[in-house]
Amino acid sequence: MRLQRIFALEFSYQLRRATTWLYFGVLLVIAFLIVVANYASDARDGYFLLNAPIVIAAVTVICSVKWLVIGASVAGDAAARDVQTRMHSLTYTAPTSKAVYLGGRFLAAFALSVLLLLAIPLGILIAMHFSGIEADILGPFRAAAYLTTIFFILLPNAFFATALQFSLSALSRRAMASYLVGAFLFVAAYIVGQGLQNTGQWGNLVDPTGFTPVLSHLSNDWSPLEKSTRLFLLEGSFLANRLLWLGISLGVLAFTFFRFQFVLPEASQKQQPVPQPPVEAAAREKLSWGTGEALPPARGAYSWATQLRLIAWKSFLQLAQSKAGFPLLAVLALMMALALPGNLKGRGVPLLPRTDFVLNSLTSSLTEPEPFWILIALLTIFYAGELVWREREAGLSDIANAAPVPEWVLFLSRFLALSLIVVGWLAFLMIAGIAAQAGIGGARAEIGLYVQVLFGLQLVDCLLLALLALLAHVLVNQKYVGHLAALLAYGFIAFAPNLGIEHKLLVFGASPPWSYTDMAGFGSSLAPWLWFKGYWVAWALLLAVAGGLFWVRDREGSFASRLQLARRRFTRSTALVAAVALGGIFTLGAFVFYNTNVLHGYLNSSEATAQRAAYEQRYRRYLNAPQPLLTGVNLQVEIYPKQRAAAIKGTYLLVNNSPAPSTRCIWLPERAWKPPPSALTSPLSRFTWTRSMATTCTPWPGPCPPAIRYASAFR
Repeated sequence: MRLQRIFALEFSYQLRRATTWLYFGVLLVIAFLIVVANYASDARDGYFLLNAPIVIAAVTVICSVKWLVIGASVAGDAAARDVQTRMHSLTYTAPTSKAVYLGGRFLAAFALSVLLLLAIPLGILIAMHFSGIEADILGPFRAAAYLTTIFFILLPNAFFATALQFSLSALSRRAMASYLVGAFLFVAAYIVGQGLQNTGQWGNLVDPTGFTPVLSHLSNDWSPLEKSTRLFLLEGSFLANRLLWLGISLGVLAFTFFRFQFVLPEASQKQQPVPQPPVEAAAREKLSWGTGEALPPARGAYSWATQLRLIAWKSFLQLAQSKAGFPLLAVLALMMALALPGNLKGRGVPLLPRTDFVLNSLTSSLTEPEPFWILIALLTIFYAGELVWREREAGLSDIANAAPVPEWVLFLSRFLALSLIVVGWLAFLMIAGIAAQAGIGGARAEIGLYVQVLFGLQLVDCLLLALLALLAHVLVNQKYVGHLAALLAYGFIAFAPNLGIEHKLLVFGASPPWSYTDMAGFGSSLAPWLWFKGYWVAWALLLAVAGGLFWVRDREGSFASRLQLARRRFTRSTALVAAVALGGIFTLGAFVFYNTNVLHGYLNSSEATAQRAAYEQRYRRYLNAPQPLLTGVNLQVEIYPKQRAAAIKGTYLLVNNSPAPSTRCIWLPERAWKPPPSALTSPLSRFTWTRSMATTCTPWPGPCPPAIRYASAFR
């Protein structure tokens, strides 16, 4: 009866929370978008039916991997809320057994996780049948496809993740431990499982969510007919995967039951006696105080620079020395070094470990994240939450917030601490790249290039994300909702093109990609990158002003009171900084917009697709016309790097193999990139003029001769 009561209390408590239903809505929207924006186009191309069982299973495992981080607070809150709210002195002394206490809370967390994951099949159903999807890419409705996915994928994944997250949170008495377990499972599913996919069945066994076997069936293993009709069942390595992780989960739960005690770990340790000063020293101290002599003057200057330095350094040390700080980052860098030899390929061909090739594999932009960088983004969001909420969780916020320290110092010090963590990660990454180069051999490490790329170009992207994550936790005055808000912001940045938002002036941190070669260095790719990053740095400065204005240092949490407090904090110096940021936004934004949209014709993906369709419609009538074959090429190329120009003259030898010599033939030469005249004067030309193509269609006058010499020259 007590088990039922504890289960009901925990389940009803979390069910009434707004964050629970927010997680439900996020999972539903993610499942809807994956079906509509990703698999619907593949179904239209004829790869499979959209409501095929394997598609439903694929959407489910993709959303399950994302849920590992989103829904980690459910298990963590159920396991550690009593300690973090300081209610353990009452609940731990209640007349209930350990099995009832842990069992009721675990079962409630598991039921809530299942409830959240049921948003995935609901989102799939809404996307397939209520979003205007055409009926010709849908097969007949099969309830078995949804039931097998729920019972073979969704329920086991909920049990595995909840068991591991609940256990670590219960043993460590910290809810944030569940996020570390979620990150570990994310790595096992999205990175390790995929990396071991080509080594037999190991990838299927290591992956706890079934992500690897399901995606391999969808992409490689099954035929198009099987993809559209075959149910995803418990068989082969997938059955072994379910049994393996079921055993691991039950073993972890058993270990938690025997290890858990209704006593905090620090309370069980013997307290060391506090050393007392000798009697003579105490007497002398008393006499000195009785003499009325002046105390020695205090040393040290407590300016804003000192406050900023001390708070930032202390916050950095506490975060870096934790188990989730530098030790975890060092392990991730080691994993990247071990995976680098397999990833160092170009079009499937292994490459020499040149420094520029290694850096292309190690770095990633915000808008095109690689698997490892997705994990680093999640850790950055986690670190930002720890820095903002550390004093409040420790119960020291009233003392810390009463100190005479300006709000902008409190915000900027946390940002500097997070920046130092990012710099440490990039240092680990540089060591990993150099070690990988030494292990592979064949190329020397260029330390200067490592410093320029990692601590220059890549650092800017990392700092922009760090500031955004920190601002999300400041504005959202609830820790787990802050994590979710930061995740949604990062998801928007990473998947904005799938949502139809492609212009780089509208996506935070977006910029044209940089490139590096031994011959030209960064060439003309650096200038556009700098203009766009300058624009987003101006935005970051404005966001930093907002973070200082809305920094929480009292117990009043309503938005109206915080807005009124922000108005009182808006001083003349704050207005000056905000004005400088707005001036930079409008100036740099206008310059970028003029170069991308006025000087050159900007095309989004839909307009480019329409242009290609018009090209095909225009020249389709020549599809079956006799065409001469290109059999010889003689080109003379003169390259002018400083002018970013090239002069090409040459002769193409075309041979007519058509049996009908009287038929007029049309030759469509390959598309030649030809910049407009303004390309040589525009700093952003490299990323705009390549969209305009000079394509010629040359009809040969009269009958097709046996051989044609077609001369061409362009500059």
